[in-house]
Amino acid sequence: MPDVRSSALFVPEIKQLLSFKEYHELKMDLAEVNPIDLADGWTDFSPREQVVLFKLMSVPKAIDLFEELEAPEQMHLLNTLEIGALGPVLEELGPEETSSLFHKLPDRIIRRMMSLMRRGKTESAPLLFSFPENTAGHLMGPTNLPLHPQQTAQQALDQVRMSTKLHRMGELHALYVTDDHGRLMGVVSPRALIAAPRDMKLAEIMSPVQLIKVRADADQEEAAHVFSKYQLLAAPVVDEENHLLGILSVKDILHVINQEATEDMAKLAGTEAGELETGSIWRVVRLRMPWLLASWLGGIVASFVIHSFESTLSHVVALAAFMPVISGMGGNVGTQSSTIVVRGLATGHIQVNEIVITLWRELRIGVLLGLGYGVFLGGLVFWQYGGIHPLTFPMVVGLGICTSMTVAAVMGAVTPMVVQRFRIDPAICSAPFVSTATDILSLLSYFTLATWLLI
Repeated sequence: MPDVRSSALFVPEIKQLLSFKEYHELKMDLAEVNPIDLADGWTDFSPREQVVLFKLMSVPKAIDLFEELEAPEQMHLLNTLEIGALGPVLEELGPEETSSLFHKLPDRIIRRMMSLMRRGKTESAPLLFSFPENTAGHLMGPTNLPLHPQQTAQQALDQVRMSTKLHRMGELHALYVTDDHGRLMGVVSPRALIAAPRDMKLAEIMSPVQLIKVRADADQEEAAHVFSKYQLLAAPVVDEENHLLGILSVKDILHVINQEATEDMAKLAGTEAGELETGSIWRVVRLRMPWLLASWLGGIVASFVIHSFESTLSHVVALAAFMPVISGMGGNVGTQSSTIVVRGLATGHIQVNEIVITLWRELRIGVLLGLGYGVFLGGLVFWQYGGIHPLTFPMVVGLGICTSMTVAAVMGAVTPMVVQRFRIDPAICSAPFVSTATDILSLLSYFTLATWLLI
């Protein structure tokens, strides 16, 4: 069969040979098909047919095909093929291809691949496994195109052509220049390389990367901040001595941002992101129960606060009618403030050392919101109870909601910044702590004002 570029020309013939189980002839035909073209038509075959075709291919062809397939198709083969058919392919994959592949696959599949690789060339295990999970080093891809500053633009272009597959050229956002010892020196964009004179040295073309790089041991969230700050499509990953270890792409960072956002939203809601992946009711209960403990304890404390002011309540029973709205509005404002601050800390828009600025801002917001709702609620109370209670009663209720909303805004802003200063994830404890503290302080201030002004 001739080497054709369109999968439509050979897929029908291959499917016919599969249906008649002409495996000998099919094996010879597959030897003539370009793996790139076969990958283009791979989805035209059923999952069972895909496994048969992969088994019939020679190891070099199977490796080329495997590298061209999308992650779901690779996972299907890894899950389905037995060790005899899969092992030789994995053993022949280079570290760069293996590293690139591992970033696409779940841990269960990676563990199986590693066990198979240990049967052969264990030295091909990628560098990323020497770094802890959730670090830039674990997340990075391989450095398959290190360039030298004394190379000319033409030599660099020739190296790019030889080292990069055509269908992956769109992922080539930056080229990194290193010295003889592998230390990062600069970066060259493919566009600048193409536009430069052929004999110009890379040392004259490259730009410095002293600020726009990521340490391998940096947390993946810190790496996401770098991408967000500089609007990057790719960034080099270096060690403490500035050796180029790998490359982070915007695809990797988008995955991190989505993962971190999911975790933060789950924590703010009082649970964990693992709840999305489990179908067990008991596991969901175990995930949610610890987060509800703070609210439960806060409710107990709030009940003691109410109990300590029973004499005030017995004199003005109507005070109890406005407890829900006062604590509820305080809780809402506290949640708003803490959510904004937690997100600001996560994205880098708010810094921990800006606590005074943030506190002053949220204090003013809380006062203005509290005054607005305090006037409205005080007017409503005066209209409803003006003939029964003195003017100080609507004043107490209005001041109560104003104080509640102000305190809540301050607590919502300060709490995430304080806990982050102690290297605790603010998303973990901000919501339950702010809500609980706001309820207690709101009721305490409300009944204290009532005791002073009404009794």
